[in-house]
Amino acid sequence: MISKSIFHFFWFGTCVRYLQDAEEGYTLGEDGGDATIHNLTAFFQYLDELELQVTNRASYELRKFFDELSLLDSKSKLTKTQASRLSKLITELRKTLFAELRGFHAYVVTPKHLDVRRLLEDVPSLLKPEHYNGLPSIAQYDLAEAGKCIAFERPTAAAFHLLRATEGVFRDFYCTLVKQKRCDLMWGPMLADLRKRKKARAHAVLLSNLDNIRKSFRNPTQHPEMTYDIHEVQDLWGLCIDAINRMATASS
Repeated sequence: MISKSIFHFFWFGTCVRYLQDAEEGYTLGEDGGDATIHNLTAFFQYLDELELQVTNRASYELRKFFDELSLLDSKSKLTKTQASRLSKLITELRKTLFAELRGFHAYVVTPKHLDVRRLLEDVPSLLKPEHYNGLPSIAQYDLAEAGKCIAFERPTAAAFHLLRATEGVFRDFYCTLVKQKRCDLMWGPMLADLRKRKKARAHAVLLSNLDNIRKSFRNPTQHPEMTYDIHEVQDLWGLCIDAINRMATASS
């Protein structure tokens, strides 16, 4: 998966149109974005970046013409013959380009309750400042994956990653509080053990939240009957992130 701005595709279209409309007097190489050589170079780059292999192979005549133009003085301008040849080559190539593009599909990420850009690129900003870097590496991984799954509307997969991340942070939190005579590092036994310990009394709200997540979400999600929609998993994100933030604060 790669991320590309829609403007990237828009610019490809304007590049094709510029070359198709070539006229006598077009600048060859000195005016940057308005130069023929610049637009031809960009055109070939777009073919590579967009992996338009058929159009790329069909552009051999255009590449030969590009090589001829590249030998000329950059201050020169297209002659009438050169402009006509360029326009004809692009017009013919567009048939192949159009046919190939019909087989490509772009998928647009739709808005969510949570900021999509942050879900994809900056999950740490969805936690309290500095908390993300202090989490276990596996929890960081699961939160990043959960963000992507929500952005791309795979809510049940997102729930798995969210609950795994929460359990991973809980294990770390438990081990921070309990240095000796630890129980099995499983969600239920850790909760039961902490509730017996005086040092955990200050975290009563957190433990209640963790128990709710375990009973209402973590356990049911292990069964194939349980699925989530995109709204439910964003609500679950809020519950899990609250618990993770509380544990990170208590552990810091």
